[in-house]
Amino acid sequence: MDMILLWSLLLAFSGSQASRPLAQRNTEFAVDLYQAICLSHKNNVIFSPFGTTLALGMVQLGARGKAQHQIRQILKLRENSTGEEFSMLKSFFSAILEKKQEFTFNLANALYLQEGFTVKEEYLHSNKEFFQSAIKLLDFQDAKACAETISTWVESKTDGKIKDMFSGEEFGPLTRLVLVNALYFKGDWKQKFRKEDTQLMNFTKKDGSAVKIPMMKALLRTKYGYFSESSMNYQVLELPYKGNEFSLIIILPAENVNIEEVEKLITAHQILKLLSEIHEEEVEVSLPRNRFKIEQKLDFKEALYSLNLTEIFSSGCDLSGITDSSEVYVSQVMQKNFLEINEDGSEAATSTGIHVPVIMSLATKQFIANRPFLFLMKNNRTESILFMGRVTNPDTQKMKGRDLDSL
Repeated sequence: MDMILLWSLLLAFSGSQASRPLAQRNTEFAVDLYQAICLSHKNNVIFSPFGTTLALGMVQLGARGKAQHQIRQILKLRENSTGEEFSMLKSFFSAILEKKQEFTFNLANALYLQEGFTVKEEYLHSNKEFFQSAIKLLDFQDAKACAETISTWVESKTDGKIKDMFSGEEFGPLTRLVLVNALYFKGDWKQKFRKEDTQLMNFTKKDGSAVKIPMMKALLRTKYGYFSESSMNYQVLELPYKGNEFSLIIILPAENVNIEEVEKLITAHQILKLLSEIHEEEVEVSLPRNRFKIEQKLDFKEALYSLNLTEIFSSGCDLSGITDSSEVYVSQVMQKNFLEINEDGSEAATSTGIHVPVIMSLATKQFIANRPFLFLMKNNRTESILFMGRVTNPDTQKMKGRDLDSL
């Protein structure tokens, strides 16, 4: 059988209105996928709902019948629409280009085709229109060379941060079409943290054990909320990036609350409600420095299966909008993400983070992320969730003596 390998690779570095129904559908898909992924991943998780939407959207444009119906259902798309739901991507891309000087946001989509393999012109046109896709030809018979070619492209689009993404084993003689989605984000905090305020603190992992990690600290004026629901307490904090185009949202359960219990409460409606109810306050913020770092490669096939997206993985599924071949199906849905949070690395004089004194006012709100928490990163204009996940075990493998001595 001919196979499509569907890859989505996303990378983000942090230092620094769409219609509500659209935001609601976007968030519903993000939460559904998050819950499905967590069934098989018990510790750190990071994925991109936005990138997955792009990848599945590219397949949906060429799917017909049951395959199309299932994708539209999982993406919460209206059955009678004809692609106009992706027109919001055009305005999103345009808006991003207007503010490129305030952050780095690179989004690149490519269709790698087997040499001599015919893809319908209408499909290629639609992908270029909605997803700004490039079309490239490869001979998948030489799997090693193909892996090197695509990996080099990915490396160039992620500023060299994702290397050797593919190996020859990932492709085979039946591979015909590979969809690649690469996203790179790097931004500065609107209010930066000062390196000299970083301190060693205990982080209590999901299993109850503790590990000492560097925690960056700052006294910030930012959106914050304290919530109590079903006898569980948790805090919500928003950290905007410079330019206010993007924000990082952190949901921190109280010390006596298991993160899984909070996850059970998280719905699209609840997330949107929380974001509408947090207000600007002065908050003492402590976050893992450099150890808020997750690199993860996920195969979404199992998660998508649990959400009743099965047809595209079956031999004989109808992808006739892509090609006239009757034996084309999706073999894998892979995504690699990298997210790192730090003070910003720069010590610019314009830093607006406030030094945290040893003795804080008791009236000051405290947000100390020294235990497992959930996070999401969103585009504020469209409410699109670029990344979502959780930190249950901060990365300590690279914390050598030199790192400790620098504190």
